[in-house]
Amino acid sequence: MRFSQRLRLLRNKRYEDWWHIVFGGPVGVFLGALVADVRWITANQVTLLATALRLAGAGLMLAQSRGADLAACALLQAGLALDITDGSIARYRKQPSALGAFLDKITDGLGLGTLGLCLGVRAYLDGHGVVAVAAGAFIGLSYLLRCYMYWVVAYLEKERAQASAGAGGQAPAPSVAATTVRPFGELGLGERLRYYLAQSWRIVMVGEGDLYFWIGLALV
Repeated sequence: MRFSQRLRLLRNKRYEDWWHIVFGGPVGVFLGALVADVRWITANQVTLLATALRLAGAGLMLAQSRGADLAACALLQAGLALDITDGSIARYRKQPSALGAFLDKITDGLGLGTLGLCLGVRAYLDGHGVVAVAAGAFIGLSYLLRCYMYWVVAYLEKERAQASAGAGGQAPAPSVAATTVRPFGELGLGERLRYYLAQSWRIVMVGEGDLYFWIGLALV
């Protein structure tokens, strides 16, 4: 299959966080298109590589040098993009798995927790007091709680819909109203650019992906 076809098929998801929309998604999908048909590269391997890059980037924040800060920023953004790549590859190959979903959630949690803790320790090393360590850890834990609640709500809505369908009733409407939209891979360049612009307001939501943008910007 040609690269352009793989690229179109890998654009199989619309993202919610601003930095995922404008950076992580486009870069992650591009990387996925490069390797999507290389069968010895698995989605789970990409997940583990993304985690290693994010952990390395978080650790480099403690070095307190200009070069280490720039390298940390680059590794964090690369890890974020690869975290998009793994899911895109799994959906492209139609090979979702319970192990893949488990790894994705656990490694996201590990990355966020480590990033928050290292951010706090870095602030402490820069002279901001021991409270900074607790504040950094709180940032990581708060994002973990946000992600946990998101998936709990998604699971409960799925269970409610299945229970209603099993009872012969009409499935209840989800908390977020469904809309009919064209697959993202079918949008032209101009339509995608308009989509990115229309979603720019999401920067104020400071989602999980946005945390990597703001920390990276601070390091730069």
